[in-house]
Amino acid sequence: MTTASVRSDGLSGNMVGPVLRAGELADAVVEAIHRDNPDQEVTVIDKRAYLRVQVLGECVVRRATLEEVLRRPFLMQEIEPILASFAGQIESTERYVRFFLDHRR
Repeated sequence: MTTASVRSDGLSGNMVGPVLRAGELADAVVEAIHRDNPDQEVTVIDKRAYLRVQVLGECVVRRATLEEVLRRPFLMQEIEPILASFAGQIESTERYVRFFLDHRR
């Protein structure tokens, strides 16, 4: 059985997103998430050693956006060493990483 937490604002806890080891690349990923999800409220919880990024329902980060932020070529697998965990399901391609909920279960 799966339970969803209830936030103080009354929304269900359907938050998704990465948990990133803190550092320069994590900061770039957070900036890219803000750019790639302009219509979403992006919450970043800074725990010093790691950053927990939370977005309601779906969170996308694109390679092209990371290349803009970092000002260099970027391969999506560069995220793997700093990806400590994540909430939701994950879809990873050469062009983007997507965190999402699948309500069909």
